[in-house]
Amino acid sequence: MEKDKNSKTSKAIDLENSNLLLTPKDIADYNPKWLINGFAESNKLISLYAMPGSGKSLTALYLAVYMLENKVIKKVIYVDMDNGLGTLKNRGLEQILNKYEGQLKYISSAKKAKKDIDPKTLIFSLSETANESHKDTLIIFDSIRNFISGSMSYDDVVTPTLDQLQKMRDYYAGVWFLNHQSKQDFTGENNKAYKGATAFFDSCDEAYFVKKRERKENMLIVTLEPMKQRDDTQPQAVIINTANLSLEFDDYAFYSMNEKQSVALEYAKKIIKENPNGTNLTNLTTEIKRMAKFDEVEICGIHAIKNLLKQFDGKFYKIISNDTKNFLTFYPL
Repeated sequence: MEKDKNSKTSKAIDLENSNLLLTPKDIADYNPKWLINGFAESNKLISLYAMPGSGKSLTALYLAVYMLENKVIKKVIYVDMDNGLGTLKNRGLEQILNKYEGQLKYISSAKKAKKDIDPKTLIFSLSETANESHKDTLIIFDSIRNFISGSMSYDDVVTPTLDQLQKMRDYYAGVWFLNHQSKQDFTGENNKAYKGATAFFDSCDEAYFVKKRERKENMLIVTLEPMKQRDDTQPQAVIINTANLSLEFDDYAFYSMNEKQSVALEYAKKIIKENPNGTNLTNLTTEIKRMAKFDEVEICGIHAIKNLLKQFDGKFYKIISNDTKNFLTFYPL
């Protein structure tokens, strides 16, 4: 009798005795740590994505430098196949490389030298040699499109590369990759969608949407909103100063406001300051609406204003609640 051509002879798999079987000791011996509290944990695959020109590369670089400065990692390898030397000069990279000589290794396709790296196969090669010696090293790929051979729109094309990044994640302090967004429509509202196949989102542990809030001279302010969370990560606002090579975290709620919310808050701060004996919520919202109408500007709705006001209790004013009548009174600090 002829053997079925589609049949395969395979060794029986004993799952209960697999090398991959977890034990309590495996869990006990693993000690994850926060590289940046509330933002990035060790051994995670993290994606930062944004529209072009939003500052995601600058943000990734300065977050890495922040971790070096705070000694939570010992080395950064930044593999940049996207940016030219002029852009890197404007970011203060020369000064950063001098300050963190030996700790920051910056690989750039902009360098005029014989190319001894193939970006399309690089991640596969690095994955094969990943080991415990990389446990204090953060590696960043900018941007991921330069490291994938084929269309970014198909899962079967991008998944093999992402699988290798996941493998690297278990040996490195962290593996980050930068991605772009598709063109937005003309409504002015960003849909916060990443560019490419669903695997980019499915494969990472955390995905942050990066939005530029303000940029002038040597300062950049961005917000990072977690769009995928496997850990207790929180939205962040960072202020980057390329003059003194610094990064500091600030109030996300303040910098994430839209224009209508920002105007309403400024009115609220002015009104509260002018009422040292306090003003209640009803009078405050009524006066905010009156001032906006007089100035012929748009503000957010009343419900949004009420939620907004509560977010800044203790920052620009203080709120005292009368529990018996559920009244809120606002006082200057």
